[in-house]
Amino acid sequence: MKINDLAKRLNVTQRAIRLYESKGLLKPERGQDNGYRYYSEGEAWRLQTISSLRELGLSIEQIKALMSKLDQGDSATVHHYLELQRMALTAKWVEWKYAIGMLDELIARFEQKQRLDVEDLFQLTGELKQIQYSQSTWMDTWNFDQIAAVYDCSEAMLSTGSVLSQAEYETALDFIVQWVSPKSGEQGLDIGTGTGNLGGKLLALGAEMSAVDQSKEMLAKCRARFPSMNAKLGNALALPFLDKQFTLVVSAFALHHLNAEQQLLALDQMDRVLAPGGRICMAGLMFEGGPGSSGSSASSSAMPPGTTKHPSNRQELLEWFRTHDYITVSHAMNPWIHVVYAVRKH
Repeated sequence: MKINDLAKRLNVTQRAIRLYESKGLLKPERGQDNGYRYYSEGEAWRLQTISSLRELGLSIEQIKALMSKLDQGDSATVHHYLELQRMALTAKWVEWKYAIGMLDELIARFEQKQRLDVEDLFQLTGELKQIQYSQSTWMDTWNFDQIAAVYDCSEAMLSTGSVLSQAEYETALDFIVQWVSPKSGEQGLDIGTGTGNLGGKLLALGAEMSAVDQSKEMLAKCRARFPSMNAKLGNALALPFLDKQFTLVVSAFALHHLNAEQQLLALDQMDRVLAPGGRICMAGLMFEGGPGSSGSSASSSAMPPGTTKHPSNRQELLEWFRTHDYITVSHAMNPWIHVVYAVRKH
């Protein structure tokens, strides 16, 4: 096919085709007698692939890297590239949902006051900026990709440090399983699944489990162990799932890898994906303290030297659930490790 035939066939502009050719994405043959470009069926397939990936938001450089891996037969890297793009789109989608919510609130205040209050505008945009900052500044400082290979040899130490024994780790998972008590076929989500230890227990009881983790190596281990689990790349600040999709949401030793502001966003995300009447259960590093307290029986300053984790204030966590229409119960495994269970009233 000549360039105009290809453009008409795939509804792509000739300018775009020439751009992709200049970037090395397309390599048509040249006619020896006239120098015209001639495109094979293979090049047509590549162009259709490129166009589709552009529609999904990938940049030309990202597509070039992906196509190179595809040509090399590196399906694992191609899969990871596509997951990264899905993760990025999800984060943007969640950000826009927050923006729409803020705009709705501004409209409601405008309708009440019949004027645009600059203080309201500054307050709401300030809150949105804080959300965006909290979402964008999370970093994996614990090297989960590197520890994935050895994680199942020492889950307790690697997930929380010296404050949790291996026996307590297993007991905490069992507490979560018993409290959520999944029904056969029930839709569940495991946040920060790691290698799938918690999600796998619920899967064995008949729940249809989805899972999310930001570490591709942890996910690879999880998928190898539990092929039927719907495991996706992502994080707790922008869960890559639809609203009200799950009747149970669980998380073991993941929340304390977020700071205080990020933990609140993670709770918002759990609430977003949970169906009416659903339940949430989580275990992790928590200290006993009232709202705004640094802790009584344990405090962040009492953590083992060198820790970079962020224990939750258990009382503030329970208060968040209560103000969001949940019934709660909790259990202390030891002064630092707690399990919290919350059931949505409506």
